[in-house]
Amino acid sequence: MPKRQPRAANLARQIQDATGLRYTDALTMCTPAQSWIVLADELRAVGFVGAATSLTSVAYVCAEAGAWYEAYGAVENAYYDTDYAKVERARLLCCDAAEAALHRAGFESNSFDTDAEVYHAAFIALSEAGTIHDGRRLARAALNVISPDPLWCSDVIRTRGRAPFTYETAISPSGPETHLAVAARHAARAMATASAVRFSGDEQWHEAASLMVEAVWYMSVATGLPPLHNRREYQDFYSSYMDGALPTRF
Repeated sequence: MPKRQPRAANLARQIQDATGLRYTDALTMCTPAQSWIVLADELRAVGFVGAATSLTSVAYVCAEAGAWYEAYGAVENAYYDTDYAKVERARLLCCDAAEAALHRAGFESNSFDTDAEVYHAAFIALSEAGTIHDGRRLARAALNVISPDPLWCSDVIRTRGRAPFTYETAISPSGPETHLAVAARHAARAMATASAVRFSGDEQWHEAASLMVEAVWYMSVATGLPPLHNRREYQDFYSSYMDGALPTRF
């Protein structure tokens, strides 16, 4: 056996040893979000190596923490009625391991910080897509990491991550006047505006969500798709909370 097993294999062995789950079952829990990895690859391809490396690190940290939480859930489902002591031991081991993984990377547990850093990367991708004639690959990669729930996005976009990220200063001020590039710039600006909405109450929660609906509207266009394509919750929010008002035209 190789001296250095792949990261997922090592993690699966740790989960197996701690919980008694089968190795193959544990291994399926250890895969990072592929949409995050794709976005990192697209950023790296256009020269944003630091942002790509940071996003890849976040993807693997979240995969590790998520695997531990999922492992605890599997033990709980299997043994809750027959061996509650085993469930409690798994809870302590798995939750401690998950939180330790997040803490090692500088994240607090139970926060939006990890997702916020993914949205930072999406914003960078959109800003870059706005500077080129056809940035569909970048825009698509950005769109695919955005949550299907606009109200969840409202909280994420207003969270800073491990360090402050100023959306406004990262916006490309100009670029080609192609349909795709203009849409990408509008999406980036909507994200920047949403990020500045205060955490105050439901009114601000919905205000930032509306801006994220606008952002996803233009991200869809920047990928060459119809606005809000296959985004049912965004379509519902647009119709119900925004009274069908169109985003700013371009």
